[in-house]
Amino acid sequence: MIVSDFLSNKLVTRLNYGLVDGKEVTKNRSYSNVKQDATLAALHGVATTINSLQVPAMEEVHRIQEDLLFNDGL
Repeated sequence: MIVSDFLSNKLVTRLNYGLVDGKEVTKNRSYSNVKQDATLAALHGVATTINSLQVPAMEEVHRIQEDLLFNDGL
């Protein structure tokens, strides 16, 4: 049976800095060590609060979860 073991969570926000020389400029900002049991609403709330302190507009919020997959049957 294939099982997974949680390794880490990361919160990533994509920020829009507007147009520079006719091209849209976006940058990602990541925050590591996110608790495994953090709810989606809590993650979005934290991202929104952090964004309210910054100048560029937030476009997206991502949660990136890293798991180790292995075969438990051996």
